[in-house]
Amino acid sequence: MKKKIGLLCPIFSLPNTYGIGDFSECAYRFIDYLDKIHYSSWQILPLNPVDSFGSPYASVSTFAIDDIFVSLTDLKHRGLINEITPFSNKIKSVNHKKVRKYKEAYFNLAFENFMKFSNSLNIINEFKEKHPRIVEYANYLVLKRINKTGTWNTWEKQELGGMERFEEVNREIFKQYILYEQWKDIHDYAKSKNIEIIGDLPFYVGYDSADVFYNRDCFLLDEKYNPTMVAGVPPDYYNADGQLWGNPIYDWDHLRNFNYSLILERIKHASEIYDVTRLDHFRAFDTYYVIPSGSATARIGEWKEAPGYEFFDYLFQQFPNIKLIAEDLGDMREEVFHLRDHYNLPGMQVIQFTLIDEEIRHNPFLPVVKRENSVVYISTHDSSTGVDWISSLDEDSRNAVVGYLDYTFGHHHIITNLMKYVSAQPAERVIISIGDALRLGKSGRINTPGTKSKLNWAFRFKDYAYLDSKEKRLIKIAKESGRNS
Repeated sequence: MKKKIGLLCPIFSLPNTYGIGDFSECAYRFIDYLDKIHYSSWQILPLNPVDSFGSPYASVSTFAIDDIFVSLTDLKHRGLINEITPFSNKIKSVNHKKVRKYKEAYFNLAFENFMKFSNSLNIINEFKEKHPRIVEYANYLVLKRINKTGTWNTWEKQELGGMERFEEVNREIFKQYILYEQWKDIHDYAKSKNIEIIGDLPFYVGYDSADVFYNRDCFLLDEKYNPTMVAGVPPDYYNADGQLWGNPIYDWDHLRNFNYSLILERIKHASEIYDVTRLDHFRAFDTYYVIPSGSATARIGEWKEAPGYEFFDYLFQQFPNIKLIAEDLGDMREEVFHLRDHYNLPGMQVIQFTLIDEEIRHNPFLPVVKRENSVVYISTHDSSTGVDWISSLDEDSRNAVVGYLDYTFGHHHIITNLMKYVSAQPAERVIISIGDALRLGKSGRINTPGTKSKLNWAFRFKDYAYLDSKEKRLIKIAKESGRNS
């Protein structure tokens, strides 16, 4: 089994002059960088539209790509816009609202020029036929604008008739057509370099979404289409109130009657735009936590059993070659691991959650990862960076970790030793987050779960020169561990 190594870096974290990392040259340059340092994986976050807080885990559509990722330079190369005024080359983090407004003006101009082409409607109609879920998404956005306020179950107007808002719908279809093509080009370029893109599929969908609006029977809703139960996780060591996500809960009985088609379709779509799909909140395929709608916290709730084996039987019957990673982090019951192992799915291991275990302290030669079929991280998009984690430990734990790593790998920077440590594990794949690759502390964190900080989903590294300065160390880590591609 060839052992692999890669970097976790959201698209939005890439540096350029357009306010956010996107599908322009910065994405190609990141692929070139991975190729140069002999890393074979690029893990990203969901590409779907984000919510008002910038989170991609409660999207308005599973099947759409966020407009904010559009490459303006590609629009220019297509002859759809002319000069591009840079947003800023000094911005330190993503301001979603301002960047979205900045890019929308170019999208509108591009659409006007596109519609002057003789075959423009044929292109749009062909795209509609291939992507009916995008048509639903476009219609949903237009209905939101017509109704202006309130959730969709309070809308006076529930459907578009005839040619109503025809141009407005086609503008949204056009955006997705462009985004799909731009992403395909990036994905194809990565394949040409033998680099796998690991994508991320949220388990739940947002209530304010085309996914729920057009599939109401697939969710637990009351007679007025309000959720009767919502998603989250119960209190734990890190969150005294638990996490109240608020997503609507699937009606598994209804889904079973239709061979789980909606969730299968979501996973199939992810497998078409990524090489490997990380199934977020894998626990919920075994047991899922439900909280009464209207609750202020996740303290009151209960676990329900999901038809995990039956579902995955359907999935692998239809898509036997699909590549998945099970996000199995947190407080899991043993049945979750049994489900994972039954289908031979790689699990995840974040070493900052296990390296301070008592058994590790007393046995410095004990591998923290015992399964080869695993993906190992120092940190993920939801956790502290390695530097920040080390600084947050109590003195005894910090001394134990640093002392163990120094004893095993020599006296190096703590992140260098952490990378050496994860790379030495028997796991098939190692993923290093961009914050750890750059040796960043709090400033390199991508998201803090359970918070609505403006710093969430906004991290960007300043330039490629800064990343280039870490090149030799990253190459050495991969080479010494036999993970260089």
